[in-house]
Amino acid sequence: PIPHAQWPESIMKARAAVLVALAVAAEAADSKTLVNFPGSEKWVENNDPVMGGQSHGNWSIVDNSFGRFQGTVKNVTFLHAPGFCRAMTISPFFKDASAYLEGGLLLTARTATPSFQGFKMSFGALHAPQHHGGHEIEGSFKAKFTVPASQNGEWQSVFLKFNEFSSDWSDYTGECSSKDPDGYQHKCCSQDAPEVCPSEKYLKGINSFNIWAEGVEGDFELDIKEIAADAAGSRLMVV
Repeated sequence: PIPHAQWPESIMKARAAVLVALAVAAEAADSKTLVNFPGSEKWVENNDPVMGGQSHGNWSIVDNSFGRFQGTVKNVTFLHAPGFCRAMTISPFFKDASAYLEGGLLLTARTATPSFQGFKMSFGALHAPQHHGGHEIEGSFKAKFTVPASQNGEWQSVFLKFNEFSSDWSDYTGECSSKDPDGYQHKCCSQDAPEVCPSEKYLKGINSFNIWAEGVEGDFELDIKEIAADAAGSRLMVV
């Protein structure tokens, strides 16, 4: 056989093109875009509805390229309730992420407030179980996250494993590790509590996304460029 170093230039270029195509195909198999912007989904912003709630925020699409979620969270101390703001989808859709059960959601995001500790992501699904004390028609799975600081506005990749989400989150904190004032201990996804974990059945019918700023007082600003289902954080990078 002819050594690689002696291959004609045309063969070398063709070989390189094949390798690139294979790499792109492998990445496509490892990841699936669920939401990007402007996209077909309609988003609105919603603040805590309790009497005396003072949190406020807004949602906008910037340059037809990404969503910007910003505002201020203020807790409602006398009601022992966390303040919250959330950006939420309201248009009908179904997203199938069931092939990525062992992976999670990969957010392409950046924040001007990296010290803010109240960011959470939730997604709804057909027949998802409601959390204790929940008042919404359909249950959802929620997990908290943080976004690393960007030095020059670069995008960050934030990977949330599906087994970090729980359907049994508290209305008082937004978290699955909390105990409510009525004594109920919420449950996080684990081998001991598989009933609160996202399953293939639920991931097959995702029908809403919510991005939360919840339970932590302060100003926040978060840009979201993409939400993808990912096998194992295969596209983790700073761009």
